[in-house]
Amino acid sequence: MRREVTFRGSTCFGCGADNPKGLRLRFFETDEGVEVDYVSPPHLDGAPGIIHGGIQGTLLDEAMCMAVYAKRGVGVVTGELTVRYRKPVPSGTPLVIRSHIREERRGSFLIEGGIHLADTGEELTRARGRFFVSPEVTAAAREHEENHEENHEEGR
Repeated sequence: MRREVTFRGSTCFGCGADNPKGLRLRFFETDEGVEVDYVSPPHLDGAPGIIHGGIQGTLLDEAMCMAVYAKRGVGVVTGELTVRYRKPVPSGTPLVIRSHIREERRGSFLIEGGIHLADTGEELTRARGRFFVSPEVTAAAREHEENHEENHEEGR
């Protein structure tokens, strides 16, 4: 299974389709969790040709949050995120960011993710974090979905 999942109408830096200066990531639910196909432009480099570590953390954080939204239908906020930079992540190269729920407790989730080269599957960066259910984020996501559906219906 591979189905697109979005926070429509969001201006979030990572997931917001309506943020022209953001990453505008597209998320796909899979049987295991969530995937993002991404090619980073050079203006997000730290060292030449290498994606800045903060951007790598953002990519993982976004995919990890979206895993919960896709699989459980609730929005979360990051409580803790640990990133392990294993190898340099090249810009201008097709990547796949993957995440999945590892553990679920009342009100929180332990999520793991990684940044992989699309052509070989090699993991370059990995992350693990604790994410907490946010009624505010959940309500905002549902409101954006409802507004998108209403606008789509009016356009017919």
